[in-house]
Amino acid sequence: MKALLVVCICYAFVFGETPFNIDDAVYDGGPSALRSRESFSDRVMIDSVGNIRAILGSQGKSIAVSGGGEAIAVIYGAPSGDPDNTMLVKIAYSANGGLSWTTYGPFSAGGRRIYNDVAYTPNFHINPGELWFAFQFCTLGYNDVTINVMTEENVPSAPSFSVPVVPTNAQTPATYPWEPSLVVMQDDPTHLVLTAWSYLTNGNGWAYCWICNDGGYTWTDTIAMTYISEDGSAGALAAGTDDYLFYAYLDYYTFSGTDSIPYPHYIESTDGGYTWSEGVPITIFPANMLSSYWWHEFDCIVVDNEPWVVYNDIGAGGTGGPHIAKATGSPGNWTWAIWHQDTIGFDSTWVGDTLFYCAPSQYPSLSYDPVIGRVLASCKSNVYVGNTINWVMYDGAHIQGVYTDDGGSTWHITDPLSTPNTGEIIWDDWNVTETADWLRYSGPYPKNYSIWVLEDPATEAGELYFESWSMPGIEETGDLPAHILDLVIFPSVVTHTGAVRFTMQIAGQIWMSVYDVSGRIIQDVFNGYLDIGTHTMNLHTNHLSNGTYFAVLQTEYGQQVEKFIVVK
Repeated sequence: MKALLVVCICYAFVFGETPFNIDDAVYDGGPSALRSRESFSDRVMIDSVGNIRAILGSQGKSIAVSGGGEAIAVIYGAPSGDPDNTMLVKIAYSANGGLSWTTYGPFSAGGRRIYNDVAYTPNFHINPGELWFAFQFCTLGYNDVTINVMTEENVPSAPSFSVPVVPTNAQTPATYPWEPSLVVMQDDPTHLVLTAWSYLTNGNGWAYCWICNDGGYTWTDTIAMTYISEDGSAGALAAGTDDYLFYAYLDYYTFSGTDSIPYPHYIESTDGGYTWSEGVPITIFPANMLSSYWWHEFDCIVVDNEPWVVYNDIGAGGTGGPHIAKATGSPGNWTWAIWHQDTIGFDSTWVGDTLFYCAPSQYPSLSYDPVIGRVLASCKSNVYVGNTINWVMYDGAHIQGVYTDDGGSTWHITDPLSTPNTGEIIWDDWNVTETADWLRYSGPYPKNYSIWVLEDPATEAGELYFESWSMPGIEETGDLPAHILDLVIFPSVVTHTGAVRFTMQIAGQIWMSVYDVSGRIIQDVFNGYLDIGTHTMNLHTNHLSNGTYFAVLQTEYGQQVEKFIVVK
C-alpha cells in the first residue's frame, strides 16, 4: 500500500491545474523521479515537546542548517512538568547531518507560549558567533511577555551560548511583544534585525524592530515599523543584501465595496531596518469573505534582492491555496507574478483500482539554495484514499511541495518530504503539523531538512522529529553547476613555496595532491571537508626537483588539474 501511496503523491499534489500556464510559467504535471524512499530518508526523534508551539511561531523557523547540511541546530520547547506553563526553551545540535543530537538548556523558566526563530550564516558550523536564536517567553495569562536573543559562541564540537539578551523595551509592559522574527543581513554577519508585534489587549498594535551591529549583544531601542490590526498577524522577515529587508504580514484590506478581511501585506526597508515603507496589500492574491490566510499561513524569502512570498488560504471561499508569488523590479516598484492552485484539493489519481487524493493544507514554507538556484515551496499535505464521495484519511500527513530551478518559469512536484505516520492519530486536527523546511545542496542530490511535531490531541504533548529527504538532483532539470571555480597556482613558476587558490561552489570533502609528469603522487596537500567559499593553501616545493608538476583537486563530483613548474 505504501508503494502505491508514493506513486499517488507524486502525481496528485499540484499547485494548479494539470498542466497550466501562468505568466509564461509552465508546470509539467508529471511525477518527480521515483526512488527507494528508505535509502534517502534520515528520520530521528530529537526530544519530547510541550505542545505544538514548541516549534510553531508566527512565521519564524526553528531550524538552522549549515551550507553543506552537516551541522543543524533546532530551538524548541521541551516539557516543563508544569500543566499550566508547559515548556522550557532548549536547543538541540547535530554535527553529523541530523543522525544524532545533543540537547542544551533549558534557557528559560516554564512558559505557556514559546515562539522561536533562528538566524544564521551558512558557515555557522565553522565560524563561532554566526548562529543566533530568538524566543518569546510568557506564562499562563500572557501578561509577562519577553523576547530574548542568544548567540552560539563556540564551535559545534562544544557549543556554548551567550546569556539571553532582552533588547530595550522587548518585554511587558513596554511593547508587549509577540511572535519574534530574526534575520542576519546577507552581506554582513554582524548586522541582525529582530521584529515583534505589540499584541493582545495590552499591546498597541504596532510591529517593532530592533537592530544589532555587533553580532547579537547590544541592540537599538524600538523602531516602529507599521500598525497591524488586532485580527491581523505578525510578519515574516527576510533579508537581502545592500541593507534590504522585506516584511510580510496580515492586515485588514477592503477588496470589494465594504468587504474586508485580514489579507497579505508587506513593508520594506532599504537602510537595514532603520526606516520602513508604508504597508502595501499584495493585490494579486484572490480574496472573498470566506478567505482565511490566518496567522501562520505564510512565509517569505529574498533571492537576489527580490522578494518571494507564499500565502495559504485555508478558508472555504473557493479561492484555494497555497499561492506563490515573486516580485521583480526594485523596492517601491515591484511587479508580481503568482502561481497558485485554483481550488484546494480535487487533485487525484488512480493507481490500479485505488483512487488517491492529496490535499495541501497548512503551514507553507519557502526555502532557497544558492548553489543550484532552487526555490522550494512546501506545506503540510493530507493524503486520502477512497472515492469522490467518501474519503478516508490514509497514512497521515506529509510535507510536500513544488520547486523551481529557473526562477518560476517551470515548476516540479516533489516526492513526499517527510515520512507519514500510521496509527490512531487525528490527522485533521490543526495541532498535528509538520513545519520549518530548509533546502541545502550537498551533492549529488539537494536535500530538504525539516522538523515537525507528532502531537497527542488529548494531552497536547508530543514528540519532535528531524527528517531530511533527498530531492531530484539538478541533473534531472539542468547541468550540474561548476563545483570548483578559479583554480590557480601562484606564482606559476615556484622556487620554494607557492600557493593554490580555488572557490568551492558546493561544500564537501576534497583531496588535494601533487603529481609528477609520470602520474606518480609526490605530495598529499589536503584531505578534509571544506565549506562553500574561496580557499587558499600553501604549496611547499623545497623537497621537489626542478621540473613540471600537477596539482590535482578532487571532489566527489569530479576533479580539476593545474600545472606548475618548479625552478630553484
